Amino acid sequence: MNQITKNNCLILLLILLSVISVSAKSGDKINILSHDKEFVVTDPSRGFNTYTNWTHFPSDSIQYRKIILNITYECPDSLHCGQWDYLDGIFLRRVGSQDSDSLNYELARTISPYGWSFDSTWSFSWHVDVTDFGFLLHDSVEIEFYHGGYENKDDRGWLITLDFEITEGRPAMECIGIDTLWSGKFPYGDTANPIEELLSPIEFSNDFADIARLRIHQTGHGMDDSANCAEFCSKYRQVFFDDSLFNQRQIWRKCTDNPLYPQAGTWIFDRANWCPGSVVFPDIYDFEITKNKKHIVNIDMEPYINPNKPSANYWIYSYLFYYKKPWAANDVSLEEILIPSSEDVYSRINPACANPEILIKNNGSETIKSIVIKYGMVGEMNIHRWIGKLLPQQYTQVSLPTYLLTTQELDTFYVNLEQPNNHDDAYSSDNYLKSEFANPPTLPYSFIVSYKANKEPNHNELSLSQMGGGVDFKFNHGSSITVGELYLERPLGSLVSDSIYRDTIYLVAGCYQFNFADTSGDGLALWFNPDGGYGYVRILDMNEQLLKNFNSDFGSEVKFAFQVLDDDAEIQIDNDPIVQIFPPRNNGQFEVDLFFNDSRDFRLEINSDSLGIIYEKNYQAVKELYFPIDISSQPDGTYYLNLVTADTTISRKIRIKH
Repeated sequence: MNQITKNNCLILLLILLSVISVSAKSGDKINILSHDKEFVVTDPSRGFNTYTNWTHFPSDSIQYRKIILNITYECPDSLHCGQWDYLDGIFLRRVGSQDSDSLNYELARTISPYGWSFDSTWSFSWHVDVTDFGFLLHDSVEIEFYHGGYENKDDRGWLITLDFEITEGRPAMECIGIDTLWSGKFPYGDTANPIEELLSPIEFSNDFADIARLRIHQTGHGMDDSANCAEFCSKYRQVFFDDSLFNQRQIWRKCTDNPLYPQAGTWIFDRANWCPGSVVFPDIYDFEITKNKKHIVNIDMEPYINPNKPSANYWIYSYLFYYKKPWAANDVSLEEILIPSSEDVYSRINPACANPEILIKNNGSETIKSIVIKYGMVGEMNIHRWIGKLLPQQYTQVSLPTYLLTTQELDTFYVNLEQPNNHDDAYSSDNYLKSEFANPPTLPYSFIVSYKANKEPNHNELSLSQMGGGVDFKFNHGSSITVGELYLERPLGSLVSDSIYRDTIYLVAGCYQFNFADTSGDGLALWFNPDGGYGYVRILDMNEQLLKNFNSDFGSEVKFAFQVLDDDAEIQIDNDPIVQIFPPRNNGQFEVDLFFNDSRDFRLEINSDSLGIIYEKNYQAVKELYFPIDISSQPDGTYYLNLVTADTTISRKIRIKH
């Protein structure tokens, strides 16, 4: 492939056409939907409900290079979204026909979000690689969505879509079989039923395989009276192969950076390998095995005993896949473009205006030490030589030095991998991806960063800096900026409780990022921590109009990338009034935060369906106001605060519980 030179559109187009022509034979994608906006509710009488569909996949004459399962949750049009974080599973039950043996393979696992605050326009998609199960996904396959939970099934639920995105092509390794290992619900800490006796070693052998792949879904549940196990206790798990320790890790997951935020419950709390509103990532371990030899695989949990009322448990589904060794020596694949991306799961790091991020996998038998990466937008292509050590079947994330500034509202970013270990790639059809992305917001040369510290400011720090693209950046009008220049910094320990700060920022044209972090992971306002108080972060123009408002319930960090262009760049003003209640769940005493782009007259009223209007007050010429309200004399229940202006009504829900 010819070298791409910057601003050479003709060569770029030729390269892209050649990539497309090569991949058209073996890189074609097929989308199979087993569930299409399936209406899903709980069955409180059983604690779970199942939705099973027979699905027609391509025949076994079609080879699969890769299968990504896209999982989408939506709110029903006329009902609430589900309220609680329940365990959901996607299972392959049978293949062939109704008379086939039950297989009960868990393809993927998710945890439903705290969805009570979502409306009918909300949706969110996750994805997980299920290529390991690809050799079974041919012809007629019974796919089941398992939905756990006990909540009311009459006024809430979900719309579920399961989309199997199949990429045709020769597999990197041929799968020749599968064995089920430890599967089901396993008690933890119960001396009457010790988990170490249930997770006993398993002996296996295979006369044709070179690699055995252990794939584990494991999440902890229950809150016992000893250590809040297993949902809220971090315990280690060990994996042994032939009696030697192969891996040890904590069965634990950080949740404060969940891309699905905020949620109506305790979404920020770290948990035992899961988070509310997220997919459960499988653990995958590859063992080299010897034909005609018996091997042993085993997992052990950290010793733990609850002497009083043991109720903790782990849900574990695990399988052993048998593979032949990779047929190619030097074979890399471009798995994903993380930045720039419009996918829901990467929303915390997008949009961006610099430093694209990609995910690469080594599919071959040789360790990859170098890759040529060609990337960029039409007319601005770049070359980066990655140097490192990528072992077979492993992944690495690569940051690319360039900017993503564009004059287009939507643009396309291209990436192509070449020359792994200075060799032609043995399978080039999965070396290329493109990503359509939205332009980062444009701010003016000068603006105001306005923020209010809550009652725990020692957890907070903020900065605003110019983004580095690996090179000094020059603009059409001839000016330039220094890479990495810091324009605003408030380090940990510098903020004062309940104080309001206003910093006026003056910039030159370029790419910037604003960061606001909370080291405790509960943002600036979390209903579960009312003693922590309420804070906010906003960006205003020099006329005190809103450019950007950040949700105060953000978890660990807000990242906001933006660009500053020339004088005639269009600047978007956010005209939506800010009406915030803190805490939204309270005993009748709460605070209200109001902000308008101009002074307004309005009426503030609070009512309930059963009591009618219980509070009413008129305000004149208000632009910004923060004040307390006390309706603690009212009974427990759901109330609505309505802000009524001449042209609109804004409503917020309040829950009172004494």
